[in-house]
Amino acid sequence: MDKVYEQFRDIGIIPVVAIEDASKAADLAHALVRGGLPASEVTFRTACAAEAIEAMIKAEPDMLVGAGTVLNVEQAEKAVKAGAKFIVSPGYNPDVVDWCIKNKIPTMPGISNPSEITACINKGLTYLKLFPAERKGGYKIIDDFGGPFPQCAFMPTGGVTTENVGEYAKRKNILCMGGTWMVKKPLIEGEKWDEITQICKDAVKAMHGFHIDHMGINAANPDDATAIADGFAPFGFAAKVGNSSIFASDQVEIMKQNGRGTHGHISMMCNNVERALAYLKRFGFKPVAGTEVYMTKGNANTPLKVVYLDKEVGGFAIHLKRA
Repeated sequence: MDKVYEQFRDIGIIPVVAIEDASKAADLAHALVRGGLPASEVTFRTACAAEAIEAMIKAEPDMLVGAGTVLNVEQAEKAVKAGAKFIVSPGYNPDVVDWCIKNKIPTMPGISNPSEITACINKGLTYLKLFPAERKGGYKIIDDFGGPFPQCAFMPTGGVTTENVGEYAKRKNILCMGGTWMVKKPLIEGEKWDEITQICKDAVKAMHGFHIDHMGINAANPDDATAIADGFAPFGFAAKVGNSSIFASDQVEIMKQNGRGTHGHISMMCNNVERALAYLKRFGFKPVAGTEVYMTKGNANTPLKVVYLDKEVGGFAIHLKRA
């Protein structure tokens, strides 16, 4: 995967910005980064798009900034000259696609049906923008596309919100999501930078969908594990005995011998393990090599299903598990 597409996946939500005043671009960039979304697709719907791209990159050099609503080669050239790292179009334009391929610029043309997807695949493109996403069927049509087009991953844009972003994020053939809801025109024009930051934080939380699946308690031996499981029986938690552990309900697992973690482990659900790892890296968490379980067992070319993190919290190891 190209580095830029990895950034798309890791960030997860790409704010789609239409900015009328380039002097506000730097403050907007800072607000997005503070909110956990260090990216922007600056649309060429306004005259100052190229200037805004340049200003955002200058303000936040590590930010992933590209151009959207690119309708012709002239706009693509102007965007890249300003520093754009990628080109996104609302539809499939072979001239723009050919120019981006020739100049090695990552691009995602907009598609809405199988014929357009096929045209893109024939150009060697497999990362595509679904637009307008909700009106075309949302995550359900993306599920449908997964059958005939397993090589493709999509960036749905149009109608994505904090309320539905989690459903998009858990799809295996979603690269990232695009949206305007955190950068709407009144927020930018009113310089509501703190509000933009908070909306971004809420969106990031919804995208990851972190929640506890179950907790594991370490026992010294099988007899101790049985005794602990019996302690949960008065609460109506029937014991389910397995090879290496006993489950007292679906939420409590008692290990038959000391496992990972000083006291045990916590299984933390998330919508996308790879994206969660990229997010948690900023907080000092790293995956533990050798603990990876993939969606297709033994196939590292498929998405991660489970992986342990290297830091304990309160004496408990944590493993991420894909929802």
